[in-house]
Amino acid sequence: MLLRRVITAVIGIPVLLALIYLGGWPLIGAVALFEAVAVYEVARMFEAKNMTFFARMAVFWVWALLACQAFHWPLVWGILAGLLVIVVGAVVLGREAKSFEGAMTTAWVSLYVGLLFQFLVALRALNQGRRLVFVFFVVIWATDSMAFFIGRRFGKHKLMVHVSPKKTWEGTLGGVLSGVILGIIASPLIHVRWFDGAIFALLVAAIGVVGDLLESQFKRFTGVKDSGGILPGHGGILDRFDSALLALPFAYYLLKGLGIR
Repeated sequence: MLLRRVITAVIGIPVLLALIYLGGWPLIGAVALFEAVAVYEVARMFEAKNMTFFARMAVFWVWALLACQAFHWPLVWGILAGLLVIVVGAVVLGREAKSFEGAMTTAWVSLYVGLLFQFLVALRALNQGRRLVFVFFVVIWATDSMAFFIGRRFGKHKLMVHVSPKKTWEGTLGGVLSGVILGIIASPLIHVRWFDGAIFALLVAAIGVVGDLLESQFKRFTGVKDSGGILPGHGGILDRFDSALLALPFAYYLLKGLGIR
């Protein structure tokens, strides 16, 4: 298991870093692929729970939101386009008794995956976007990795047993502190004061923990261990991006608030 995780990381991290370096359409194309895979992972999870979900409508919606970001259109057009498809296709023309349930699950997943993932493209489009996204992921990965190792060695007090039984307060706080230290070290790289770098890393690390717990709760709700198996040893796309997804919009707007455009 550990060997597969290492092999996947050795291959996957350079690929992601290359996409971040290139930005533009290569990154947009990769995000579109990530979104589609994430949607079908959710479809499998809802199927395990015997709940209605319209995967093709969700893919249309997340891609509509991504298109707004790619072509610099108002985001509201993507939201309205997806909403129209769901309302007409699932509710008005839907023939299944559970079509309304499908409309609700599809809307939630589309906005969660589509709205949050497009902030990866938005963050990369900022000045120094290449460095900002790089630092963002370094903080996320450091927080996650150090939380695992510190929790395994020193963890005694459970964080939220009913959501993620293995997470501890010691591991979580150690992971967040590690992320903050890296944020301070990396602050000259993104041309911000050390204090701003610390606040940026604290926000990213802390919100990342919440995003991780959110996905853990969703998996427990649907009764699956991993969202998918596309990444050997790591699970699915949602398993790998759970911390980053929720943290992306917070990172973006904090940096905008710091004057980075």
